[in-house]
Amino acid sequence: MNDYIPDANYKRREESLGGDKMVMELHGELDMFISPGLAARFHELAEDGDRDVVVDLSDARFIDTTVLETFVMAQKELQDHKHALAVIADGPYTRRTFELTGLNDVLRVCGSRDEALSRLA
Repeated sequence: MNDYIPDANYKRREESLGGDKMVMELHGELDMFISPGLAARFHELAEDGDRDVVVDLSDARFIDTTVLETFVMAQKELQDHKHALAVIADGPYTRRTFELTGLNDVLRVCGSRDEALSRLA
């Protein structure tokens, strides 16, 4: 299935913040084609059980419902392992996506990296 994803449409970058936190930056178009790989990565992070995760959507241009569902499942799995997930949705599109779906109340949706890191504490 991954053969259909042009590299220019999606990029993931991870940055360890030392200790028990990391940032996963997701760039471009986040759709059903990337959901399986993203879910697998969140599963690995939860199973490792040693970090909280901040998902930075500052450069996301499109987010479909399969990716939103992946975030909800990742949060549950991380919580089961005593860790947390926060999402940075600082642009008008990303912020509105979480507002319209009601996920602002389900996920820790934040406007900045500092806010996301403080909400994990």
